[in-house]
Amino acid sequence: MVARSAETTTAAPSDKHIVEVLIEERAPGLVASRFWPLYRAVLYPLLREPEAVRMADAIQGKSGAEVMAYMSELLALKVDVEGAENLPRAGRVIVAPIHPTGIADGIAMWDALKPRRPDQIYFANRDAIRVTERLADVLIPVEWVAAKRTRQRSRETLLAANAAFEADRCVVLFPSGRLAFMNEKRELTEQEWQPSIAIFARKYRCAVVPTHIEARNSWLYYWFRRLSPELRDITLFNELLNKKGKTFRVTFGKPIPHEALQGDPTEVAARLRHHAWRGIPAGTPWGEGS
Repeated sequence: MVARSAETTTAAPSDKHIVEVLIEERAPGLVASRFWPLYRAVLYPLLREPEAVRMADAIQGKSGAEVMAYMSELLALKVDVEGAENLPRAGRVIVAPIHPTGIADGIAMWDALKPRRPDQIYFANRDAIRVTERLADVLIPVEWVAAKRTRQRSRETLLAANAAFEADRCVVLFPSGRLAFMNEKRELTEQEWQPSIAIFARKYRCAVVPTHIEARNSWLYYWFRRLSPELRDITLFNELLNKKGKTFRVTFGKPIPHEALQGDPTEVAARLRHHAWRGIPAGTPWGEGS
């Protein structure tokens, strides 16, 4: 079964593979260049486009949980988990990890959470459901591109989120929504967290489990990031597939009750970010140094 794109900017369906569509959407400037055929010939093998096509085809027809199981087996990550006892075994909760690598962070979290919370569900880029619609079983689709946001899509996100919280599921939210970057000192830096983490916790009266993930992308990603946002963004499949067999260290912090997250949501999100990024690996309790 082949994953074709049914969603394009034109009225007619595209005959392109969804992997090619997603790559091209992330690089409109490069695609518009008369040199694109040359760029494409060089970049696609470098960025594992053929392997990504095979992966996308392999997950067609699978349920959301089956897709995640397939990806878990495909990547075979070595996930070292600490603080698993901090995860409640039942009841609504938000798990809030930092975001060092991209899609692979979600697979690592799936592996880490599976023994205690098989009811996990993820806020994730809506493009994942364009690859296979049945991922909606385990994903709450979010449109990250501001230009593509519509009232209908925002409503779909809120309805899916409400259903997950009302079902008392374990909701995983990467509050930065963007990947960590390498600063001038070559330190991996977590991006700012969105205030939605505090808003959801207070609205649905649930605890937040801040989570640290120790992992990184390739030097190619960080180099491309300095050169061009488009080059950075088209590495998404490479930075997933090059994680095969890699080690991810996942540390769950102690749950923070929603009552402790009062105040300006932006400031609360900043404190949570600092705790997940810096506090947890340093062994600093919530509220100290955050």
